[in-house]
Amino acid sequence: MSLTLKLKTRPLPMSKMHKFPFNHVVLNDRKEVWIKGGYPGCMAVPRLMEKFYPGYEAKLAKNEFIEKLKKDYTLRDTLDA
Repeated sequence: MSLTLKLKTRPLPMSKMHKFPFNHVVLNDRKEVWIKGGYPGCMAVPRLMEKFYPGYEAKLAKNEFIEKLKKDYTLRDTLDA
């Protein structure tokens, strides 16, 4: 009979996080942070923004858009109405 240890993984508390935990793009000229978002992860965004990007506005988007935005920042201009 062998014993197997099962380790439970828990998310790090905000005080221990050293980098932003979601795929994202920062647009400094617009003071925006585009974040791959969806429920339930989006619930943490306001607190994460306060810690990592104070004064910036969070924008949630699909991962495909985030990857396109990383390659071409001018894609953001197409969203202005």
